Amino acid sequence: MGGNRYSRREFIKRGGALAGALALPGVLAACGRTPEQAGTGASPTGAAIDTGNIAGTKIKVGTYGGFFEENFRKMYPAFTEETGVEVESVSQPTSETWVVQLEQAAKAGAVPADVSMLSIVGMLRAIKGDILATYDPSNLQNREFLADGFVRTNDAGQVVGVGAVSWYITLVSNTDRVPESPDSWSTLWDPRWRNELALLRNPGNSFLLEITAATHFGGYDVLQTQEGVEEVLAKLAEVKPNVKLWYRDEATAQQAFNTGEVSLGQFYHDITTYAASQGEPLRSVFPTEGAILDSGEWAITKTTQNLAGCVAFIDYMCRPEIQAELARTLGTSPTVKREFMDLTDEEYEAFSGPGPDAALRPEYRIYDEWEDWINQRWSELIVGVE
Repeated sequence: MGGNRYSRREFIKRGGALAGALALPGVLAACGRTPEQAGTGASPTGAAIDTGNIAGTKIKVGTYGGFFEENFRKMYPAFTEETGVEVESVSQPTSETWVVQLEQAAKAGAVPADVSMLSIVGMLRAIKGDILATYDPSNLQNREFLADGFVRTNDAGQVVGVGAVSWYITLVSNTDRVPESPDSWSTLWDPRWRNELALLRNPGNSFLLEITAATHFGGYDVLQTQEGVEEVLAKLAEVKPNVKLWYRDEATAQQAFNTGEVSLGQFYHDITTYAASQGEPLRSVFPTEGAILDSGEWAITKTTQNLAGCVAFIDYMCRPEIQAELARTLGTSPTVKREFMDLTDEEYEAFSGPGPDAALRPEYRIYDEWEDWINQRWSELIVGVE
């Protein structure tokens, strides 16, 4: 989820009656153990994990705070009733902060959460830090329902992460200021929007490098080298005269969009659509080049003492009916293929627009491998040194 997912979900919490509104068509996230799982929590020698003896055990599950965590927590009793595994819900901070906490806890042998929802960049850091358990894909009975790209495996073919939920960053406008909403990211460079835009401030959650590459360079090939990234940064720098607000705090950006302090920019589709349903003069458009599709993944802490319970939980959350319920409650985009869910066409399009096949997927690798360099060049060329 980018650098500000926690504040984003805190904003939604302040939104109040989101759950009811999203259900409307056209409106828009120390454990018990069995003897077989004693030890480090790493994958067992064989492919199969025995989930036949997990009743009476307990796992801690971390998700982003506020409304997000509150609604996930409501879904856990049904899993407990079916499996006998008690779930303690943990409110976690941003993935970047949480991964550091997990690393420190792992060194001390502690388990702040058995299962965590991590952003993709957070996942890459967790993998690099060797703090995640792995397991054979055959233990995910519901993986057949997942859309492509939502089962992350390591070089050995073992699962390290599974898609939890997805969300879109779209082109958002204040309809009082922008009667006819543009449908291309290229509008960000249009001189008529001088000092009118709101854009995310950080490279690793704004994905403006990807937006610029797709809009002006014909795709992501240019991002495969640092020289190419420099070209993209130079083009992105041309948008600076149009930017009134570089934001970290989504609540601040939402207020600016609502009041017309800014005319348009990039923002989260689910929050925008909810705000519009409450009467705010906002519109979210999926650009022709593709909206940014970002995701959170379920990951298991390596020090867990209940690997079987964790895997059973993740498999349960992959069920089509669970993903459909999350979409209706949170406004998130499902990780399950559309054909397996009972979402109406109207509902699905409200959550996902033209769908993941038409989306821009972030080039997460560059933020992992070139993090310090990108942050430095971004500060120098895009937002300036504070």
